[in-house]
Amino acid sequence: MPPIPTSTLPTKPSLTALLRLALPLSGAMLSQALLGLVDTALVGHLGGLALASVSIGSYLVFILAALLTGFGTGLHTYVSQSKIASTWLSSGLWFGLSLAIVLSAIAALVAPEVITAFVLDDRINSLALHYTQWRLWGLPAIVLSISMRVYWSHQGQPWQFAKILLLAHVANVPISYALIYGIGVPAMGASGAALGTSIALWLGAFMQWLHFVRAHGSVPLRAPKVDQIRQLIYLGWPSMVQQLAFSMHLAVFMWIVSHLGASALAATFSVLNVGLLLVLPAVGLGQATLSLIGKAIAQQDATRIKQWSRLILITGLLSSVMLLVLVWLGREPLANLLLVSRELQNLTSTALPWYALAMVLETLIIILSRCLIVAGQRKRAMIWVSLGQWGLFLPLMIWCIPSYGFIMVWWLHIGYRAIVSGILWLSWQHYLQQRKTQGQAS
Repeated sequence: MPPIPTSTLPTKPSLTALLRLALPLSGAMLSQALLGLVDTALVGHLGGLALASVSIGSYLVFILAALLTGFGTGLHTYVSQSKIASTWLSSGLWFGLSLAIVLSAIAALVAPEVITAFVLDDRINSLALHYTQWRLWGLPAIVLSISMRVYWSHQGQPWQFAKILLLAHVANVPISYALIYGIGVPAMGASGAALGTSIALWLGAFMQWLHFVRAHGSVPLRAPKVDQIRQLIYLGWPSMVQQLAFSMHLAVFMWIVSHLGASALAATFSVLNVGLLLVLPAVGLGQATLSLIGKAIAQQDATRIKQWSRLILITGLLSSVMLLVLVWLGREPLANLLLVSRELQNLTSTALPWYALAMVLETLIIILSRCLIVAGQRKRAMIWVSLGQWGLFLPLMIWCIPSYGFIMVWWLHIGYRAIVSGILWLSWQHYLQQRKTQGQAS
């Protein structure tokens, strides 16, 4: 196999270099966020039962995908500290694929009981179960796609990953449409949306792998050594726990909001969907953080660590504030575009500006937590972020919502994120000071 080239990541901190890395990653995450919306939009014409089954099945798969995303963060950290790309690529792929297969098998076994426990309508149960089972086939493809994203980000060429992912997600639309409504194949209904999404995921993973092999030759999937598995688990488990805690806290959050009534719940869904788009620049910058600051840490360059982190934080803050202004100015047209009911439009337009402000703070949390993760403080980042969600936000929700109503939901989003971002900022500043002191001592 031809040797995999060393990283071509930029060494001198500059906005141009940062955007060249972060923008394609943000674009790739945008297409991924739209993947679930495609299923919802295509199935919507089949009726409420089909749409409910897609929502339930998508959330179950989202929990599993969150674990794989956490593994990807650990793998990215592993990559930034490794000098032999072929070693981490082979061991990371082997471990990640094994993890995805195990999770898929466990989920297939427990899905009927889990769905029955949370959904009382037998008609929805059956549809949701079939949807979930078809979506599980796509989990290993997610791992392969994550590995390719990590590789191309490490090489400083994220567009190589993003362009293929965008193509695969575009292909998902006609594939799912044909399977749902039976164009050239038997109509599968909601299950067709799940199968179409899994096919699109595998199509993207296959194209990613083919492009990599053409560029650098194949990488044999040799089983990793015990110390490599230990390192992958050590680097990945805090992020996996954090992602799992996030997905589960979201379920509890929606359950609490449901006590305010169907209108509040529907409006909350709309606001959260908009939030997924608002946070995309932060996601791209967070991925860039793992690569750029990880490389600076590996080279023990304290000055460049501080310069990159400051540039990334300022860029994230400015981009999120710009989005906040746009949402604030366009909150009513945006609510009217998303919803038909006047009541839901009013609720959504009221909540959107406050949640956009919360996403400014979420941007800081994402970037700062990635800084701490790549600096070896994975457990600290996981503990503070998860503690903010489970120890602060959800208890305050239960206490305040019955008395203060819908608007308090969004004020609490701002409040707990302000506290968590402040703690992460102080932790990162403490780390930078430690690096500076160590540099002066040496």
